[in-house]
Amino acid sequence: MFFRVFLILLTAAAVSNAGIVNTKHNLSVTGPGSIKAVSETEICVFCHIPHHEREGTPLWNRKMPTSVYNLYDSEFISRINYPTPQQPSEIEGQPGIVSRQCLSCHDGTVAIGAVYIVRGTELGNSVIQMQNVNPDGTLPSTLRTFIGTDLSVHHPVAIEYNPTIQKTFGDGSVKTVELVNPHPTPPIKLYTYGGKQYVECTSCHDPHKQNKQFLRVDVGNLAQDFKQTCISCHDKPGWTASAHNTDTRTYTDTGVNQHYGEGSPVSVADLGCGNCHKPHNVPPYPPSGKPLLRKPEEQTCFKGAAGQSNLAPCHGTGGAKDIESLLPPDRPYGHPVKTISDIHTILDVLYGYTSTETDPAGTYDIKFSGSKHAECMDCHNPHKASPGTHADNTDPSGWYPQNPTNLVSNTLSGVYGIEPVWPGRWTQPSTFKTMAEAQKEYQICMKCHSRWALGDSTNGDCTTPNTSSQSNIVLTDQSCEFNPYNRSAHPVVMTTNEMLALGGRYADPLTPAQLLPPWNSNVGNQTMYCTDCHGADAEDGVDPRGPHGSANKFMLKGPNTNWPTKPDGTLYTTGDVKAGTTQGLFCTNCHDLTQADVHMMTRPGPMYSIACVECHVAVPHGSPISRLIGYETMPEPYNYNYNGILQLKMRGFKWNTILSNRDAYAPSCGGGGMCHNTNAGGYDTYP
Repeated sequence: MFFRVFLILLTAAAVSNAGIVNTKHNLSVTGPGSIKAVSETEICVFCHIPHHEREGTPLWNRKMPTSVYNLYDSEFISRINYPTPQQPSEIEGQPGIVSRQCLSCHDGTVAIGAVYIVRGTELGNSVIQMQNVNPDGTLPSTLRTFIGTDLSVHHPVAIEYNPTIQKTFGDGSVKTVELVNPHPTPPIKLYTYGGKQYVECTSCHDPHKQNKQFLRVDVGNLAQDFKQTCISCHDKPGWTASAHNTDTRTYTDTGVNQHYGEGSPVSVADLGCGNCHKPHNVPPYPPSGKPLLRKPEEQTCFKGAAGQSNLAPCHGTGGAKDIESLLPPDRPYGHPVKTISDIHTILDVLYGYTSTETDPAGTYDIKFSGSKHAECMDCHNPHKASPGTHADNTDPSGWYPQNPTNLVSNTLSGVYGIEPVWPGRWTQPSTFKTMAEAQKEYQICMKCHSRWALGDSTNGDCTTPNTSSQSNIVLTDQSCEFNPYNRSAHPVVMTTNEMLALGGRYADPLTPAQLLPPWNSNVGNQTMYCTDCHGADAEDGVDPRGPHGSANKFMLKGPNTNWPTKPDGTLYTTGDVKAGTTQGLFCTNCHDLTQADVHMMTRPGPMYSIACVECHVAVPHGSPISRLIGYETMPEPYNYNYNGILQLKMRGFKWNTILSNRDAYAPSCGGGGMCHNTNAGGYDTYP
């Protein structure tokens, strides 16, 4: 019996020795790495001893570090109430003992040759002499394998594996930690202490395995092993069909291909998680606790694992889908992804101006007052976004969808959002429901372009205290403007027929003849995207679609991009409509103004050339008045300021089935005449 047990142990030792002999964990003089002994020939002695072992298993022979570690933490862990890592313990059975064994070399505080016993002799204060180490025998901090005592920039160890923790959002949806399986996919390993499962260094690494980076997973090259290691625990919803898991475009960065592809080209799909994340030595950029990104914020999206964006099949200048060159300051108008950095945090959408939640992380939120930001992850979920656009790919115009809708597309799938609780007309919502995944595009846009991020109106309407740094125009609350109880609005939130049912009938619906394709079909029963109007200035196959940046003011897109002034700075008027000189007028992308019943165009004199913004609000999202009409009592920017003069002229308007001289009340236009009357009785007044 003794011989059989001895034979089993001897065989196991031989297998382990055979696995480690050609790896850098062979620290004997025969090892292949640069860190190795000067003369010691034994291989296992650097970690193990058959008798008289010290703390640690199995049969541990190394001196253990006494370091106090700076542990991993993040806003996400705090905000989702996930248990933080525990200090790696020297006491066997407590979280971290296995990780501390690894750190006895890799944290740089204990000499590599500091072992207890060699061939029955206790070394005491002596150490095995090593090559290419620091003078005190420790691991040089310049090496890739150096971990140090700051564990906040590494994947957490001594952290509980708990897939049951989740955060409930205002609409009842939940965000989980995305550790879906009760146990990771083998061969990933967990350690049980006190009835709970923990992740340690050796959950992912097998120190005896002859494999790239000692990863337990061995399915291909290092890139493929890296990805499979991550998804063995992190089962992200939608990941399988996502672009970052399926895109076959490859890196041209020699370093990436050499390291991860072993000399062969590495594709986005091969590297998967590793395109954006790295488990060790993440740059310690502020704020701390980022989700192990390779580079600060947007630079990760631009460059991936490459050193330069033009060597990566990513979203940087010269990359496969160049977004970087569309963004300000390269384009005068757009989302400030490159100009505002280090503000993005996880789950910041939960903490807006009217939120009743207290942020347990006490860090950044979504408010413009102190956390103004625009990051790629605000509009895209890199784990779920999949190929596709709002519009049919065969659409040659590149600016409107073939099938009008407001539902999120594949590229916007899985993004946090908000849904306003709609109050009375032209009133800022005071309540918003946060959403783990927006279902409609406007729910993504409004988390920033509404009271939730912009704050309370100083005028008691839809204006906000903030001004655009690009146009110097007051930013408005779009949840207030698109409120379906308003008298008029573009059908971003719901169809015009649905809005009429909520707010009553205040104007004749548009006819098919007054609209251009695709809006002239099923009129009144369509919705639209914010990005039907706002996007890149060359979405006809030149620029990637989306509101990243533009040379056009307000990021207006389409064949016609001017509003409310012409390229020469003068205002568009009814005279331009009559004369057919509306080229460039943004409204004519969708509205056929040749069919418009603009009665004043038939009259000579001053009524012939009334500016569009003398009757209509200059921010045409919505209005408390029918037909996007505005009153002279409204503030900027609804009341357009042209050469120092506010343009709106009306004080009253009432819907009428038959044109009469009581449709509008505009005493500043002189009163009387065909459509103006000095008697405001019966008119739809506001405020």
